Amino acid sequence: MLMNEREKCEQILKRLESEFIAEYGYLCESVELPDYGNSPNRRMFDSLVTGRNPYKKENKVRYNNCFYRSKLEADFARIMDEHGVPFKYEPEITVYNGRHRYPDFVLYLPWLDIIILVEIYGKCDDPDYLVSVRDRQYEYMMSGWKPGINMLSYYYYDKLPYLPEMVMEDILNVEARNYMMTHSAG
Repeated sequence: MLMNEREKCEQILKRLESEFIAEYGYLCESVELPDYGNSPNRRMFDSLVTGRNPYKKENKVRYNNCFYRSKLEADFARIMDEHGVPFKYEPEITVYNGRHRYPDFVLYLPWLDIIILVEIYGKCDDPDYLVSVRDRQYEYMMSGWKPGINMLSYYYYDKLPYLPEMVMEDILNVEARNYMMTHSAG
């Protein structure tokens, strides 16, 4: 998928370049693109360690040689794979109070150098579980994770499968918000 996206971008750039030449009569200067391969976000994503979650895994679902806690998580991993989005499953992160947390997924969007934390909540009819969800969300936000900006949360009452279009639309919305925040005037 990333190769297709790159080809589309190259076609757009060629079209824009030809339009610029037609309009102004000369070749426009090249813009140097940043190397995201060695950015702080990329290094952070690469440094995330998985497999340390001490909490017992129940209802193991296997997908692509990895065991997930639920079919919802395995489906999410499949969607990320199908769309070429690099991810880490349950990586260890440290939140503002020094506590270790293990979010369901951390995604890296190399084309925009964005990291997104993803939590999938599946026992939303359990009041005690909802208290722990609130506490976890608070710890993430106090640690700089912002809902809709670099954090996505999914709540499922009935264990229905994801709609891949919905998940990818959420990611595109994060991309758009990040782009607007970094390129807005003022």
